[in-house]
Amino acid sequence: MIMLIEKKRQQMIELALTYGFTAKETIQCSQELDELINEYVKQTFPMFPAQEHSPSLVPQ
Repeated sequence: MIMLIEKKRQQMIELALTYGFTAKETIQCSQELDELINEYVKQTFPMFPAQEHSPSLVPQ
């Protein structure tokens, strides 16, 4: 799973450098990367319940 995440991350970087950070191809790849990371976290840390909204790391 880590290798898939790294491959997708590299693909996203290449797309961003080629088409721009806000291009639809880059955003789509970024969303796919997010899904892979979320799946990895679910598999690796099953004791943490899924949250609809992640808590912010920035104090408010």
